[in-house]
Order: sequence, then C-alpha cells, then structure tokens
Amino acid sequence: MSTESWVVAGPQVIEVEDVRALRVGLVGGRVDVVAHDDPQARGARLEVHRVDGRPLEVTFADGELRVGYSFTLGGWEGFVEKFRNFQDKDKADVHLAVPREVLAKVGTVSADGLVAGLRQDASVSTVSGSVVVDDVRGRLSTNSVSGEVVVRRHEGDLRFNTVSGELAASGELTLVQGNSVSGDVSLDVGSGTSSLTVTTVSGDLTVRLPETAGLRVRAQSVSGRLVVDGQEHKGSGPGHRTVDLDSGTGGAFVSATTVTGHVTVLRAPVSDVPVDVRDDAPVSDAPVTDAPVTDAPVTDAPVDEAL
Repeated sequence: MSTESWVVAGPQVIEVEDVRALRVGLVGGRVDVVAHDDPQARGARLEVHRVDGRPLEVTFADGELRVGYSFTLGGWEGFVEKFRNFQDKDKADVHLAVPREVLAKVGTVSADGLVAGLRQDASVSTVSGSVVVDDVRGRLSTNSVSGEVVVRRHEGDLRFNTVSGELAASGELTLVQGNSVSGDVSLDVGSGTSSLTVTTVSGDLTVRLPETAGLRVRAQSVSGRLVVDGQEHKGSGPGHRTVDLDSGTGGAFVSATTVTGHVTVLRAPVSDVPVDVRDDAPVSDAPVTDAPVTDAPVTDAPVDEAL
C-alpha cells in the first residue's frame, strides 16, 4: 500500500480514509483526539491550528496515521538520549477527529491533551503535560513522569506508571494495576467486583467503591496510615503496618503496598467525578460530539509505551 506524507509548517487540514490506528508524538502545545459522532465513520480529519519551531511530520500508511516528529514517532526506547533533541520551541496545536474503533497511542513531552470517545485500547504517555482521557472503553495504559493524568468514565482495564504526577481515575474499572513513586493516586470505582493492585513509595492512594460492594483488602506500609471504611489499622509492631480483612461476600479486591504513603479505602455513593480531581483539569475547547499514555519498575522513571 502506498504511503502518503505531509510536512506541516502552519495551519492545515488533512483528511484520510479507512484509519485503523493512530500514533501522535508532540513536544509542546496541545493535542485533542476525539471520536467521530457518527459510529460508522472510518476516516480521520486532522486540523493543525498552530506550528512553532520545526514542522510537523504527518504520514499515512497501512491504515495508520502518524502525527509528530521523526524523533518522537519512533518510540521512546532510549528516551533520555532522545530527550536531548527536544526543543521548547517545538510546539503544535492539533485536533483529530477519528473513528471510534481506532487504536490510539498518544504521547507528549509538555503538551496537554485530551483523548475522548474511543471504543478500543489506548495508550497515553506524557513527561510533564496534563492529559485527560474521557469516555474510553477497552484496555488503557498511561505513563507519566511529572504530568497529571485524569481518567473519566472509563470502562475496562487500567494500567499506569507515574513518578511524581498525580493519577485520578473513575468509571467501571475492572482491573487496575499501577505504580507510583511520589504521585498521589485516586480511584473512584463504579464496579463492585474490581481488582485493584497499586504500589507507591510516598504517594497516597485513595480508593472509593460502591457502598454496597463486598470488600477484600490486603495492604501494607512501613509508616503510612492504613484506613478502611473510616477505621485505621496498625500492625503488630513499629515500622510495619498491615491490614488483611474481608467484608461481605465476593466484591472488590484491593491490594496496596507503600513505604510512607497513606492508603484510604472507603465505600460511598458512586460519583462520576474522580476523587480529588480539580476543577481546573484541562478540557478541550472543541465540542466533544464532533471533534473529539507499563509494567517496568517505576523507580527507573520509564515511559515504556511507544509514542
């Protein structure tokens, strides 16, 4: 199949048909990836509103649309080496309307982003940008160094790694596995049968479950507080706090391990808004209806998903 390519140095609109996969890699600026309002739509529309610094490189081949730069679209293996090529002046504001079933990988350095309305697996990675993932179904992977990641109304599995960036997620989270160094983690879970496994060093973990859910908790911390349904649990000796309890039949499973981070698990009426999500979380300027990143040790600050 032939390859189409564009070099974009300023505002431009590009439309392609039969898009099955998307890969975006930006440095600064903003990227919005939003599913078409028409569930039968198979094409993609790329709107580039601004480009500063080096021009964007856009390619379309074998059903995959790529938007970014040569040094970001090749993946983040050898990330530290590639970071030397990044320049603050490389900024772009782009908006993509894509099919709902597209496989998306979106990565940024400092750019903010929105991924919304997809009905397929997705990956989001950022160094210091703020990223919102809204109303996505499927397996979701997120990676962050210091950037904040907010996941709203998600249906499916969630895997995350963060160093110091906060992670807040809500929705029907069936399976959650994640690692954090100092970033706080908040999970507002709508399913009463979820399985959650989170490890942090100094980051706090807050989990909210449906008030009627059964609950099994296995948690331990060196010096952090462990609170379940308002009751603090302390270990048998100093320097090692544990909680091991079953409440009700079936229900959700929570496994948490921290060094100094606090763990709070509570059951309360479910909200559509994640715990501790700030009112100033980034949102898209474009209408959502029409327009709408791993498991490596987080202590090495990896961002394993390719851009």
